[in-house]
Amino acid sequence: MKKKTGRIIGIVVLIIGIFTAYLLWPKRPVKTPQNAKQLDLSRTENTAFYLSEEDFAQQMETVVIPYLEACRTEGSFAGYDGQPLHWEQYTAEHPKAHIAIAHGYTDASYKFKEIIYYFLKSGYSVSIMDHRGHGYSYRAVADLSKVTVDSFDEYVRDYTIFIDTIVMPSLAEGEKVFIYAHSMGGAIAALLLEQDGGMFDAAVLSSPMMEIIFNGLPDNLAKLVISGANLLGMGDAYIVGNGAYEDIYDYEESSYNSEARYAYLHNAQASDEYYQTNGGSFGWLKAAVAATNEIRRNAASYTTPTLLFQAQMDTTVGPGGQNAFASEAENVQMIIVPDTKHNILFAGNDVLIPYMNTILEFYGSNAAPAE
Repeated sequence: MKKKTGRIIGIVVLIIGIFTAYLLWPKRPVKTPQNAKQLDLSRTENTAFYLSEEDFAQQMETVVIPYLEACRTEGSFAGYDGQPLHWEQYTAEHPKAHIAIAHGYTDASYKFKEIIYYFLKSGYSVSIMDHRGHGYSYRAVADLSKVTVDSFDEYVRDYTIFIDTIVMPSLAEGEKVFIYAHSMGGAIAALLLEQDGGMFDAAVLSSPMMEIIFNGLPDNLAKLVISGANLLGMGDAYIVGNGAYEDIYDYEESSYNSEARYAYLHNAQASDEYYQTNGGSFGWLKAAVAATNEIRRNAASYTTPTLLFQAQMDTTVGPGGQNAFASEAENVQMIIVPDTKHNILFAGNDVLIPYMNTILEFYGSNAAPAE
């Protein structure tokens, strides 16, 4: 009897040990694609074209905002379930092409005014929408700070309607359509283009969300917590560490490399409750994990000409998912941005100017008619 009891205890201990090892097992790193390049930081041509960080807020208010307002229209359209979603459109006088923007998690259209300005001044019309749960679009919950969604397919279906009903009718005959997608928007763009590679003529994916960093938790343990929370009916509860918006200035812990840009956007967020989206639910996180898995699983079906920018100091999304995607997808050029946090578009001018020059050259080469 003692031998039998000891054997059972040994088996239980072994099972617990195996399960614990599984939960704590580190994920295998994915190598950077062989064709990846570093951003050429010497590409500082057209420096005068860009806003100075020294008086950034003043330039935004006296130059950028009036310029944008002169060519801006806005409205709402019905999402996949009939709910109203906010959009804005900026029309260039003689557009080279049209750029659709897909914003990131807890962002909204207000954060992209600087980059819209650069696109417009370069001859591109621009359209942007607030994804459901963000900005002035439909909210599934009363808490304006919280993002919750059941599946990223909701974002993809909404964005498809946005392109079909807002962007496409605005185009001149033969005008091409590009996408600029940041973070969560990059995941939405990748999912969409894996399903319909012809929707856009070219794409820029900036720090796309293809792998999530779980604040130091091992992947398997984090995913168990996420699944458990959803099974226990906590899908609408805030992710641990997230919560309602508080007006706290914390540049050092932010994902920005430019304090001038951080300060300006911090003030804009503090001034409008619809910009104070601040955290996600366990339901959103479950959907995000499923989306990143789907992106990597279907990467071989992706064929759209693409620049994928990877931020070297990103603590929001991991490089492994981007590496795996770029290694499997066709026509994807990865560019690694050194010493830069997640929000590359809000970096200092030493990075932003080469970054934007590279993007504008890429769009220009794809806007030109085929020979």
